[in-house]
Amino acid sequence: MTPLEWLMAGNTGSSSKTILHVMEGTSPPRLGADVPYDPADFGRCHELLEAIPAYRQRLGEVARKYPAWIGLVREWDRLTAMYLEAKASGKRDASALYDAMQVLIDEGRMADGWIQTGRGCWTRGDRSAVQVGENVAVQTDGH
Repeated sequence: MTPLEWLMAGNTGSSSKTILHVMEGTSPPRLGADVPYDPADFGRCHELLEAIPAYRQRLGEVARKYPAWIGLVREWDRLTAMYLEAKASGKRDASALYDAMQVLIDEGRMADGWIQTGRGCWTRGDRSAVQVGENVAVQTDGH
């Protein structure tokens, strides 16, 4: 599958488009470069790496360009095993994968210069904050 064929297939998200952007040297996704936040996001990234295996070998480039990916890339094989196990079980519960991802996402935020100000709340020098709820991220102005 070519990158264009994968993109046109439509099962994409900001995180999988971030991988594509780094691998192909294109502009970042319209909504910005981002990490996979939940098992569904991870699944879209996994599908991209399955469709274009050469990208898997180069995944470290994503973490070098975007430090928020550092833990996710380092643990990609473990996360993939958890994803495949959850998918094979036929259950919709992938909470173990979700929990593992959240720890790695927090690690990535710290590597990217974010400071945790409370449970699920992060701030950066530009006074913006990200408050993370269950499966969603909400951008706030820091108030």
